[in-house]
Formats: sequence, C-alpha cells, structure tokens
Amino acid sequence: MDWNDLKFFLAVAHGRSLTAAASYLKVSASTVSRRIETLEHALQVKLFQSRRDGYELTEAGLNLLPSAERAAAQMRFFERTASESNDDLAGHVRIDAPELLGQDVLLATMAQFMEMYPGIRVELRSSVVPVQLTSEEADIIIRLVRPDHGSYRIRKVAEICFGLYASPAYVERHGAPNHPEDLHRHKIVGWPADLRYLTMASWLESVCPGVQPSLQLTSFSAQLSAARNGAGWTILPDFVAIPSGLLPAPVELPRFASDLWLLTHEHSQLLPRVKLVRDHLVQTLRKTFARGGEQPVKTLTGV
Repeated sequence: MDWNDLKFFLAVAHGRSLTAAASYLKVSASTVSRRIETLEHALQVKLFQSRRDGYELTEAGLNLLPSAERAAAQMRFFERTASESNDDLAGHVRIDAPELLGQDVLLATMAQFMEMYPGIRVELRSSVVPVQLTSEEADIIIRLVRPDHGSYRIRKVAEICFGLYASPAYVERHGAPNHPEDLHRHKIVGWPADLRYLTMASWLESVCPGVQPSLQLTSFSAQLSAARNGAGWTILPDFVAIPSGLLPAPVELPRFASDLWLLTHEHSQLLPRVKLVRDHLVQTLRKTFARGGEQPVKTLTGV
C-alpha cells in the first residue's frame, strides 16, 4: 500500500466528489479516481459508492476514516517536528482561506508582512473545498461556516455580506428581476451539483426554489469573471462585487451574511511565527470587515 494514497482517500471523503478532491489536491479528477482504485485494490475493499450527488463512503470506508485521519495527521506532525525550529520567528506557516478572501484581502497585506519577517515562509491555500479539521493540513484556517469539531482554537473575527449581482451590460440586455420568481427567466451563474452543499448555493435555492444555473463554475474567481463578462446573476460577496462595478439585484431578498471564523491548530498555536501570522490576519480581517466585530476565543475538541 502507498501511504500517499491516504490523502486522496481523505480528500474524496471530505470533498464528497472527485472534482472537489482534484481541486483541493491540484491534480486531475482522473488522477484522483486512479489513486482511489489503487487503494481499494491494495486493501481489497470498496471505499466509496458513486451517487448522483457525489461520492459516499461505504461502511468499510466509514470504519477506516478515523484511522486514516489519525495516520495522516501523525505523519505531517512528524515531518514538521523534524524539519522546523519551534522557538523563533522563522519557519513554515500554512493558511487555508476561502478563495476570494485569500486573493482580494490577505494577499494585499502579505507582501508587507513578509518584508518585515523574511524568515517566515507562508503557504496560502485558497479553495471552496474545506480542509480536514481533524488533520494538520493547516496551522490557521479561515472559514465562512463555524466548525463544530477538530483540535483548533476558534474565534469569530468578522461578518461577510453577500448579494445577487450582474454586470451593467447584462442588465441593459435582459433587465433585472422584480420578484424572486423572475430569476427563472434569467441566466444564473452558480455551482455544479457536487458543490450544491455550499451555503451560497442553498441560499439561492431557498429564495427561488427550482432555479437552475445556466453556467456552473467551481470557483468564486471564475464566477466573478463570468459576472463581469455579462453571463448572468451571481451570488458574490459584497467586498468583491461592488468594487468590480457589478449591480445588485433590485428584488427584495432575505439578507445573506456569513460569520467569518479564524481557527488556530492546537499543535502550533503557541509557536511564535504562527501567533505572529494569526495576529496579522485578525487585524487585517477586522479592518476590512469592521461591522462583524470579534468574539472571545473558544476551543474545538472531538471529531
């Protein structure tokens, strides 16, 4: 058995699709499928069932999941302990953040931070696919949904508001919806079926049941680009849609906002370099999204 296959197993188990796992691992979906088949052959057991809404763990897969997560976490912790110093402002800090937040907010201040602390190496993963909170894939995680498990310290740092946006060119050609039901007559840019569990996708379904995306894209940046180019109405965070010159839908819709949570892994939270990066991120996020405020730090435990 190739122990590297564990990361493919865990990515599919948590992403619930080959597409999501491939996006997270930065490989092709065919590579993910091939590695899963290799692992199943080595273990002589079926790990997943393919269904219309994604991949579901079999009973054998469910039984193996906790052991796989513990093994992967221990391997990563061993590698880091062996290769990095724990007592100075140097070393590797891994951040996982939502895509547009990483691109449009965090990167804007990261260059200055790295000038001040050249010994710190920052790895920023930006994806809609969540990391596994029971593993050690990141020292600091930023999430739009409050997790309820994992070995992390958690705090709410802000609130992000979303809206339904389209380009002026699209509105000029097709008009704008006056009622939620009017969205059935408009082009919608949204998420593919295997990512419909995301809050942004379920919110639109709740305000306009049965609405189907005309264009399905797997990232916020792609959806933002599509909206700018007149592809249709898209759910986007206000902080990127408004500066992009997009127009909000005039129809009255239920308010859609998401709390922003920052998590620090218990194994690395006391490392000076991690504390420094964490404090920088908190300051940046609070300044950018001042309305949300900050709540006390809490501890997540369990699986």
